[in-house]
Amino acid sequence: MKHLFFIAGEASGDMHGANLIQALREAEPEIRCSGLGGQRMAGAGMELLYDLAGDAIMGFVEVLRKGRFLRRLFLDTVAKVHEERPDCVILIDYPGFNIRFAEAIHALGIPIVYYISPQVWAWKRGRLDRLARLVTRMLVIFPFEEALYRDKGVDCVYVGHPLLDEIDKYCAMKAPAEAMQVALLPGSRAQEIQRIAPILAEVARDLLVLHPGARFLSPCISEVRAEQAREFLGTLPVEFLVGGMYDVLSRARCALVASGTATLETALFGVPMCIVYRVNPISYWLARALVHIRFIGIVNILAEREIVPEFIQGRATANKITPVLQALIEETETRHHMLADFQELKRRLGGPGASRRAAGEILRIFPRTPMDF
Repeated sequence: MKHLFFIAGEASGDMHGANLIQALREAEPEIRCSGLGGQRMAGAGMELLYDLAGDAIMGFVEVLRKGRFLRRLFLDTVAKVHEERPDCVILIDYPGFNIRFAEAIHALGIPIVYYISPQVWAWKRGRLDRLARLVTRMLVIFPFEEALYRDKGVDCVYVGHPLLDEIDKYCAMKAPAEAMQVALLPGSRAQEIQRIAPILAEVARDLLVLHPGARFLSPCISEVRAEQAREFLGTLPVEFLVGGMYDVLSRARCALVASGTATLETALFGVPMCIVYRVNPISYWLARALVHIRFIGIVNILAEREIVPEFIQGRATANKITPVLQALIEETETRHHMLADFQELKRRLGGPGASRRAAGEILRIFPRTPMDF
């Protein structure tokens, strides 16, 4: 029985890891999966050693605060791989942890597959050389990433974006958006909710003055995160849906979204949005010094222009955001242009099937494995 060891450290990695595990087990039902991830990966059949996705942290300062715990977890996980010697290690995004982990186990000679590339095109391009030395196979989700890695001699395959696998199921059933249903997405991490939810609450109160019948929807990855969000949003007419991200997006007329995978998910659902983001000031200025791209929203990065307005740090205020969101609620040219841009973005990402293709590339590392891909 083949043993695959996974590490995913965020809600999005947990979702994509779960779909990947499902595709792998469809091809080889007896395959064993274990590692760090989240509840969705556990639900797909992985032996969850620690819920890293459910305890995700962000920012330079925040990582320093939890440094001792992360180091202990890192060393324990390295020891686990040394002890069990899995047939393959599959790292999903989460580069701060995963690249160091690849270095720590590289000498064991275990094949290492990296699924969902670190955003080396945004910052720390020196990681390309490290990854070229460490990774057996890189599976990327954006078309332009393949050439970056192949130029460094990395065995790299573009498999498509796994969000399309998940979203296609929901978009087929999507009902017309209700006029006054607004999605509030303050993020999946505790720090994001603490810093961003108060801003979203201010905008929501402004919208209630303009539209007294407005109602709000807020997805949460767990009941713990829902309780945190209620501290800031609970006085508003908000429906909190634990694990209900796509249910929210299938009902929303427009959205306020923290930066991250959620921006791409929102765009692929065809929901006009504003990106709202605020982090620890020290983390922000350190990031500004290191990041080499104009935008923080992946939709704008892919489009190479600002198709979605970004309200970051000092610009993340209700008086700036509310008028823009109001224009996205109404049948305006602003709304229609954004929706057209979203359609073009979806076309450029190609069709569904990324999880199945990624599973096929992983199983091709083992030549005798029968495949039906």
